[in-house]
Order: sequence, then C-alpha cells, then structure tokens
Amino acid sequence: MSHFKQFDHMKIQLEDIKSATNNFADESFIGIGGFGKVYKGEINHSEGHGMVAFKRLDRKFDQGDPEFWKEIMMLSLFKHENIVSLLGYCDDCDEKILVYEYLPRKSLDQYLKSSDLTWVLRLKICIGAARGLEFLHTPVGNQQRVLHRDIKSSNILLDESWNAKISDFGLSKFGPVYQKYTFLVSHPVGTIGYCDPLYAQSGLLTKESDVYSFGVVLCEVLCGRLCTEHNNDRDGSFVELARQSYRQSTVDQIVYENIRGDIDPDSLKTFMRIVYQCLELDREQRPLITKIVTELESALAYQVSQPSIRYPQRLQFEYPQIQFATNNFDETSLVGHGVFGKVYKGNISLGSYQVVAAIKLLDSMSSSAEFWALEMIHRVHHRNIVRLFGYCKYGKEMILIYEFISNGSLDDHLHKHGTPLSWVERLKICIGAACGLDYLHTWVPFEVVHGNLTSSNILLNENWVAKISDIGSARIGPTDETYTKKVVKGTLGYIDPNYYTTGILTKKTDVYAFGVVLFEVLCRKGAVDSSLDEGQYNLAIWARESIIKGKLEHIIDSDIRGQIAPKCLKEFVRIAETCLHSSTTQRATMAEVAASLEMALTLQEKFDGIVASPSQNYIG
Repeated sequence: MSHFKQFDHMKIQLEDIKSATNNFADESFIGIGGFGKVYKGEINHSEGHGMVAFKRLDRKFDQGDPEFWKEIMMLSLFKHENIVSLLGYCDDCDEKILVYEYLPRKSLDQYLKSSDLTWVLRLKICIGAARGLEFLHTPVGNQQRVLHRDIKSSNILLDESWNAKISDFGLSKFGPVYQKYTFLVSHPVGTIGYCDPLYAQSGLLTKESDVYSFGVVLCEVLCGRLCTEHNNDRDGSFVELARQSYRQSTVDQIVYENIRGDIDPDSLKTFMRIVYQCLELDREQRPLITKIVTELESALAYQVSQPSIRYPQRLQFEYPQIQFATNNFDETSLVGHGVFGKVYKGNISLGSYQVVAAIKLLDSMSSSAEFWALEMIHRVHHRNIVRLFGYCKYGKEMILIYEFISNGSLDDHLHKHGTPLSWVERLKICIGAACGLDYLHTWVPFEVVHGNLTSSNILLNENWVAKISDIGSARIGPTDETYTKKVVKGTLGYIDPNYYTTGILTKKTDVYAFGVVLFEVLCRKGAVDSSLDEGQYNLAIWARESIIKGKLEHIIDSDIRGQIAPKCLKEFVRIAETCLHSSTTQRATMAEVAASLEMALTLQEKFDGIVASPSQNYIG
C-alpha cells in the first residue's frame, strides 16, 4: 500500500479508537450500514479533537479493501460543506475503520415520516444534498468528475442544524471532465429502488444515473416514505406512481399527509416538475444537477415568499377600473414606455386584495388570436417571470395588467443608476432571467417566444430576483412552431439578424437577444450607442470582434474587471458567444444557457473561497 502514503497523516492508532469507544462497547454503538457497524467517541484526529463517528468494516457486508481505500481517496480530495468530512482512518491489525465528523441526526431516511420535517426544512435538505452532488458533477480545474453510484436517503446525513451531507463513496467512480455525457462501462451496483433502470440494464454509467437516484430521493421527501416501502393503497412501483400523478395532475394525492396542507401550490408544482424530469427514462431528458439546484431554490422561494397570496384567477378587467387606477392615464402615473406601448402604475382590485399593478397600454393588438394567447400566458406562474393578472379591451385599445416590480430594470441598474452591480450580483440576475426564459421555452405546455427580450424587460424585485417582463406580447403556439411576421418588431441591437432578414421568429431569436444582454452585463454598454464610432456602435458585433482580436479584457466594465475569476469569465463568454452564433442551430438552448451560467457562478464562488496565491489572480 505504498501508493497510499499520501494519506499517512490521517492515520489513527487502533488503541486510540478502542479507548474512545470503550473497546467498541454497546453504549458507543450508534448504527449499522452497508460497510459495517458505526460507533461514536471523542478522539484526536487530523483536524483537531472532538466527537467523531467510527465506521468499522465488516467483510460479511460484501465490502472490503477497495471500497475502504476508495472512500479515503475520494473524501480526502473532495471537500465541500454538503459532503461528509473524513477525519482519519485506521488499518491496524487487519482492522479497517473510517473516522468521520459526527452528525448527530444520522440519515434522512429516518425522518421521512417525522413531524419535525416541515416542507421548508425538507426543501432545504434537498437543496443542500443537490449542492453536494453538484460539486461532485461539476469539476473545477483538474478535478475529476465523481459519479456517486449509490445516492439514496440513507446516504444523506444530517448535522445538528439539519444541513445535508452526502456520504458513502465506496462505490463511486471517477469520470472524464467537461463532457456533456460521461459514459463508463461498469458492473451495475447500487440499491434497489434507487438505481437508474438504464444503468441496470446496460451497465452504462453516466452522471444522469445519479440524477435519477436523486429524483427518487426527492419523491421520498415529498411522499414521506421510502421507495421500497409497500403501500397497500396503490398498485405499481413508487416511481411510476410519482410519474403518473404528475401526468394526471394528481400530485396532491401522493404528498405526505402531515405536510399536504402546508405546501404552497407553486412550490409543489415547481418541485414536482423537476422530480418528473429527473425520473425520465430517456437520460437525455434528465436535467443537469445545476438545473435541479435552481428549481429547488425556486420551490423554496415560492414557499417562503411574503405574502404567499393566492390571487383569484381573474382575467378580464373593466375599463373604468383602469381609468380610476391610473387617474385617467395621467402623466404622473406614467412609469415607462417601450416598443409596444406606455406603462402606468396604479392600484387594482383582485377579489378582496388591493395590489400595485403595472398597467400597459398597447399601441395595437394584431389579431384576435392574441386573445387566446393572453388566456394561456395568464396561466404562467414562475418566480422569474412577471405575472400577468389580466387584460382590458376597450374599443381599439388593449391594456395589459401585470404585477408591479419595484426595483426597476436591469437596464436601469446598468446604465442609469450611479452604483454599479457587483459581478456576482450580475451573474445571479442573469441566472434568474435565464431560468425564466427557459421556463417559457421548455416547461409550459405550449410554445412561447418572447420576441422582445432586452435588459429593460428584465425587472428586479426588492430582493434583486430577476423577472422576465412583457410576456403578454409574446407569441405562443404548438411545440417547435415558428412564426413568420410581415413586420419585424423588436428593439434595435437585440434583434436576431436571422429574424430580421427572414421574418421567422423562433426560440433561438430569444437566445440571440439574451446573448446581447449577457455582453451588456459584462461590458456595461448599451446594445447600441449612437454616440460611439461605427466600430463600437453595435455591442454584439463589437464584443465578438474584440474577442477575436484578443482584446476581451479591454471591453469588460472597469468596475468589475478586478472581481472576475478567469475560469468564470471563460465560461461566461463562451456561452454568450454561443447565444450569438450566426447559425440558429448552433445556438444553445436556454436550458443550456442557465446551466452554463450556474457553472460560471460555481467557478466564481469556489475561486472566491480560495485564499489567492501568486498564481491565482483575478482578471486585471
């Protein structure tokens, strides 16, 4: 075992462990797992002194030296707040003992039916576990990707504050870095009920195999029972029941009864939507773990948002209401003016609620088909999309009523206000906007193309959460439909050249506009600026030409240039350029854009968490 000398500093003597556990006495015993019995005791270890957990190998559980050394290697290399910490090991006298941080609440599976686990707490545990898995799946630098192979609720441990930590890496595999799909051929291992059917059938292991297993865990958290637990009330497998309930909109029937009445409907809808995608039989339909983290955070945001008001499903408003709310469209109520019309602010009644609304007087309504579109858009609820309350049709006038977002637009904070946003703030805003646009493109049961995405149409609430606005003017239809328009409408600088020349509007039209927004965020320059010379007038063209000439650093906003980690910048610029590709088929989807921005944020946060050495400098 000479090649394991690098871990010698973590070795703990068997006599010290026997002393700490009173020779593995019953009063020190705290549990048993697939590796063997687990004990607790106080001892000196590689990081100090304190209470620890000792996992003692029992070879009758079909694990041995390979799993023992793999666990040491994995946990010594990968340190994260949502991964259990290995503090030492012992391999004296044919004993194999692993020494971990002590986690007093043990594992998640023991709390699925617990009344202590509120819906909010369940969501936080899921988010923590997802972040741990994200760390394993999203390598930085030369770090390899780790495929866990045995994600299950009993391998998610909980500390005293209910923080989740992924454990048990004895079956894990290393995979190549930065490949969309990492395929490894291996003998299928794992736990019945959690194992990916594709992996079990073919032996082809991918990171999506972990995603499937994590989807099963999410189901367990929602349903309050183990996937292997028999349910006398229903026929069929646990996973199939979950899929069926989602397809038939009967999710309420499978929710654990102790939390059923406490869950916000939008939180449940968001949670179950990502669960369903995790459990897709087609691995290509399963989400990246970065996407799962984002959606779980959205589910939590819905649950804890104040106030959690369930507005009546009102759609059509009377014209006198609008006149009263805007003081007959008085200039003092005017708060903005866009391509499609003027925007006023006013108080509107929604049943028993009084809400502040943004009231948009459109210049025109092109066809009666758009009334149907409004009916559909009215049903769209997502934390990163401004909600459409309804509309008012009066003669030739069409008025749209939205929720009012108080903190202005991204355009305001980039170009009009004196205090610039930090780089991390900008990244988080971009991620939120990307998730909102991805929801419109991917998750609603009809095709939605925004058609006028700009930094002015990305609004920010009081918590700096980004919200896509102006969706009442979007185009909708069957999935993958395109729209041919005789008159190209949009905002100069954001209009996709393909749309401009052909009149064909598609989801990739939105992707192009979002790429312009990304460069706008990086450079803090408008999409077009007539005060600049011809070479810098159009931001998209200028940014791409500067990158080709090797002058990227020169175009970055000087206020943030010193804040950006090099690898974060590389990923951010890569996805921005992909959005602007001249070929629409080569442009990323918004799901890919959101995942890439999440990756960029992870790279930035990991870099910020490292004490910079002379070889680790920020841009500039």
